[in-house]
Amino acid sequence: MHTGAVTLIALFSAAAVLTVAAARPRWRRRLPKVIGLAAGGVLAAFLVGRGAAEFFIVHYGDPASYRNAWGGPSLAGVFAVHSGPAVAILLGAGGYLIRRHRARRGPSGRVASGSGAARDVRPLARTGGHR
Repeated sequence: MHTGAVTLIALFSAAAVLTVAAARPRWRRRLPKVIGLAAGGVLAAFLVGRGAAEFFIVHYGDPASYRNAWGGPSLAGVFAVHSGPAVAILLGAGGYLIRRHRARRGPSGRVASGSGAARDVRPLARTGGHR
């Protein structure tokens, strides 16, 4: 199959799934967030990949190879424009993961109460009202 045909099939499949999901009330509320997170994830992956690839694509000894690139004519400008967004995305993702990890921990370093890790989640009706 050609790349164009595969792309069209993927787009039509995604449109069908989104149409079915939008018909359900539960997904109708979640759909904008899911679409936004998916689009942001694809964009972030592209920018990080592009930022990493720039270090291997540029010919350091030949200024003519990056003179007309975005951020040129200086090599520092080219790296700032192409790799700067990747650094910002990675720092933001690392900060988010650190905050998320610390939020799950209590002051003692153990899993905080209410996080679901150490409590019994069986309904009271099955246990006769006692845990």
